[in-house]
Amino acid sequence: MLNLKQEMITLLKQCLTSHRPDLLWVIDRTEIIKIDEVLGNELREAVMDELLEIGLDSNDQPNKVGIQMEDLIDQIGSLFN
Repeated sequence: MLNLKQEMITLLKQCLTSHRPDLLWVIDRTEIIKIDEVLGNELREAVMDELLEIGLDSNDQPNKVGIQMEDLIDQIGSLFN
């Protein structure tokens, strides 16, 4: 179980479904798991991939969902730093 708000877990699930379905187990776990640097960076890369696809406006500035994804990337980073 990740220590993230439900809104962020939903966003992470969207990103993982699109880019890293092999990591969906992280969300489905009911027990607390340790997010190490390797796993954390894999999760963040999936979010970044989604950010590049749908999170930027025509000027390459983050749109509303892009800002949420940037926040999610930071929150995942805080889990292993």
